[in-house]
Amino acid sequence: MLNSRNGRRSVLFAAILLLICLLGCSSSEVPELGDVYGKVTLDGKPVAGLNILFTPETGRAAGGITDPEGSYELKYLEGYGGCKIGPAKVTFEWSPGVEASVSIPAKYMQEGSDVVVKAGSNELNFPLESK
Repeated sequence: MLNSRNGRRSVLFAAILLLICLLGCSSSEVPELGDVYGKVTLDGKPVAGLNILFTPETGRAAGGITDPEGSYELKYLEGYGGCKIGPAKVTFEWSPGVEASVSIPAKYMQEGSDVVVKAGSNELNFPLESK
């Protein structure tokens, strides 16, 4: 069961993803994007139902949700896949209403990881470890 703090964070994360998908902008306002996809595993096993959020230093974040195989693909806006090119902070959060199937260490959920998204195709896998 989610505690109150995690519940609020899940709702906030869901709201951010919803805003990313619902807010429209013209193609002239969309920055150069790199396609981003990959797989999230914990101790070598796929993690399903996990939100992944790439937040650039400036501009709009991009997000995705892992499927049963742990695979994800980022969406910038409705109709625009990918993420703004350049440095980004990657964080994870359980989808609202999803019971956490595994315990992911806080260093991945709260602190995140730094990545650089390049133009073109970016396969970014996250082999998380429980220890």
